[in-house]
Amino acid sequence: MFHQADIDALQAALPPCRFHHSSATLTALVPYLQFYGLPRPSPTLHCSAGVLESGGFRLFCQYHAAREQASRGTVFFIHGYYDHAGLYSRLLRHLLGLDFGVVLFDLPGHGLSSGARASIDSFSQYTDVLESVLQQAAGDALPQPWHLLGQSTGASIAMDYTLRHCQQGSGNVEKVVLLAPLVRPHQWWRGRALHAVLKHLVAGIPRSFVDNSHDEAFLHFVRELDPLQSRQLSARWVSALKRWLPQFESAPPCDTPLEVIQGTGDTTVDWQYNLQAIARRFPRAHIAKIAGARHHLVNEGAPYQQQVFAMLDKVFQ
Repeated sequence: MFHQADIDALQAALPPCRFHHSSATLTALVPYLQFYGLPRPSPTLHCSAGVLESGGFRLFCQYHAAREQASRGTVFFIHGYYDHAGLYSRLLRHLLGLDFGVVLFDLPGHGLSSGARASIDSFSQYTDVLESVLQQAAGDALPQPWHLLGQSTGASIAMDYTLRHCQQGSGNVEKVVLLAPLVRPHQWWRGRALHAVLKHLVAGIPRSFVDNSHDEAFLHFVRELDPLQSRQLSARWVSALKRWLPQFESAPPCDTPLEVIQGTGDTTVDWQYNLQAIARRFPRAHIAKIAGARHHLVNEGAPYQQQVFAMLDKVFQ
């Protein structure tokens, strides 16, 4: 297990983020890597972990890369709401198998990063911390080309970053890949009405865990075993989403191509609406659907996950 004492010890021991500095001697990192099934540093695999200061937040960042294999570039992964980097060991291992270096970081209020749990005042703060991670990567000269890969809210952040840099292509990034992107959640009309009533009365409401994967072991882990899961839906986060939506939907169209992968069994986001909204903002977006797949695409049951990884292989070939 990964207990609060392990969390406290790791947060206290983390050095400043330097992507090329090995964490092989950071003993406090071992329980975290073991618990979440992440690869440990070895003679063939580099692993660094540290804290990056950005916008008043302390971000937990990781970088994994083969030591001797020639790198094909770097993938920056952005997780979704309630998630954290530790949940993506399958994706990390797959990307390493494609000879990419991989940067993962916990968003503010998530995982081992600081901030009110699962809360934010503005979605622009998420995009600002992504900018900081990319700036640190530039300072550390991580291998290029660089690619963004975002899940759900992480996909929203990737789109926001791309819109910011649309006149320059997509900033320093070559490819932008969205997994089950969030524009608005499933049954948004109901959540918006409830938020309007409760936002002045409570800071949040108890989280409702949904079946966002066919992998029962993954669902059990998230619900029952993961100590880094928030148990509350933040009213501040919903307020930030409500402000971000009209900004996104009124943004000028951007010609930067995007790759979008979406499951048709997704009941976390309003995927039919979202794909239309994304196509309006990004006319060159390429959209691929996986019949029956739920929201947590890279943590789906094996038949769906294999399709997702096959699509990623094609995008990154």
